[in-house]
Amino acid sequence: MRTRLGGIFVGVLLALALAIATPAHATPPDLFGFGARSPGLAMTGASHADNYEAVYLNPANLGSIRRRSFVFGASAGNFDLSLDHRRSPLEPARGTTIGFTLPIPFGDVLQDRLVLGGGFYTPTNVLLRGDVRFPEVPQWSVLGRGQSLALYVALGIDLHGVVDGLQVGVGIAALAALVGDLRVQLDETNSFQSVVETQLLATFSPTVGVRFEQPRGFRANPDAPPEFGVGMTYRHELRADMDLQIVVEDLPVRLPLLTIGGITQYDPGQIVIEGYWRPIPELRIIANVTARLWSAYPGPTRSTSMSSYLMPSVQFSDTFSPRVAVEGTLRHGTVEMALRGGYAFEMSPAPPARMAPQRNPDGTVRMQDGAPVEVPLRILDNDRHVFTLGFGLRAALSAHERLTLDLFGQAHVLADRQHLVALSSSDPSAAPMTTGGLVLVGGWAAGLEF
Repeated sequence: MRTRLGGIFVGVLLALALAIATPAHATPPDLFGFGARSPGLAMTGASHADNYEAVYLNPANLGSIRRRSFVFGASAGNFDLSLDHRRSPLEPARGTTIGFTLPIPFGDVLQDRLVLGGGFYTPTNVLLRGDVRFPEVPQWSVLGRGQSLALYVALGIDLHGVVDGLQVGVGIAALAALVGDLRVQLDETNSFQSVVETQLLATFSPTVGVRFEQPRGFRANPDAPPEFGVGMTYRHELRADMDLQIVVEDLPVRLPLLTIGGITQYDPGQIVIEGYWRPIPELRIIANVTARLWSAYPGPTRSTSMSSYLMPSVQFSDTFSPRVAVEGTLRHGTVEMALRGGYAFEMSPAPPARMAPQRNPDGTVRMQDGAPVEVPLRILDNDRHVFTLGFGLRAALSAHERLTLDLFGQAHVLADRQHLVALSSSDPSAAPMTTGGLVLVGGWAAGLEF
C-alpha cells in the first residue's frame, strides 16, 4: 500500500510538472503593432489608417474606405535579452496576418457609409503558447506575451452629409484561451496513467473609435488629400487564460482538486489619442499618445488549490507611450512609393524585481511573528526606445485595381535596469539583477485592392 501511494503522489507531481511546462505562445499587436504599415510608423494609425489595419487601430477609419481588398503578410520578432549580462532566452514571435475590407453596397441614404473589415493573426508553429512560472523564477511577463490565435472584426460608418469628415466605428477582438482537464487514474493493470484533455475557447473584447478629417469643402483644393485629421480609440482589456484542472479518479486516496493556470496573454485596456498634419500633400507628420491601463493586471499565475498561498501583488502601473512618425510619398505615373519612420517610448508598467509580501488564499498579507512573509518576485521588464522604418508601394493596374506592398522593421532598445533582488536567493552577498537587451522585428504584407 505504501508503495502504491508513493507511486500515486509521484505521478501527480510529474503530471503537475508537465502541465506547468506545457508550452502555450502569444499575439504581438500590442507589442509591435498590427499589419505592416502601422509598425513602420511607430505603431500609429488611429487618425490615418486607410486599410484593414483599422480593425485594430481605429475601426472608425474603415468608414472612408471605398475599395475591397485582401492582404496577406508575415512578421517575426527576435528577442536578444540579457539578465546579469548573460543571454536570457525568449522564444521568437512569428506569425502570419490576413486582412480584408468590404464596403457594403447599400443604396439611398446608406450609400458609401458602411464598411466591414477583418484581420486575423496566426502563429506559425502553435495556436496558443504561454509560460506559467512560479513568481520567484525570472520571467518577462510583458515582452513574453508571445503568440496566440487572434481575430479582429470591425464596422466603420461614414457620417458624410450629416457631419462631413466624421467617421465612427466599433469592433470586436477575439483571443484563444485554453481550458481542460488532466486526469490521473489507475488503469486495468493497476498502473498509473494520466490523460490530458484540452480545448481552445474564444474570449472577446470590444473596441470603439472616432475620427475627424478636414472635410472636402474646407480644402483650398477639394481634390487634394485632407491637411489634418484626429482620431481616438478605446480598446477594452483582452486576456487569454489557461485553466487546467487535475482530476484524480479511481485511487484509494482522496486528493484535493488542483488547478494549473494563469494568464497566458494579456493586453491592457487602452486609450489612444492621435492627430496628423500635412504641411504639403506629400508629407504627413503624426503624433500619438497611448495610455495603457496596466494597473488592472492581476499577475501571471493563480493559486494551485483552495488553500494555496497567493503570489505577491504585481503592482503594475498605468503607462503612457508618446509616439511620433513621418510618412513621405513619391508618385510617378501609376506608381506611388512611401517612406516611413518613427519613434515610440514604451514605459514599463512593472516595478523592479523585489522581495514582496506573500498573500493568504483570501488575498490578505501573510504574517508570521507579526511581520509580513516576503518572497522573491522576479518579474522582469524595462523601458523601451522603439525606432521604426517602413516602405510602401502602390501600383495601379486599372482605374479600380491596384497592388500593394508594405515592409517594416523595428528596433526595440531596452534601457538598462537594476532590480532590488539577486538572481538567486541562496547567495545573500550576490549583487542585484540587471536587465537589458534588444528586440528586432520585421515583416511584410502584400495585397490587392479592387
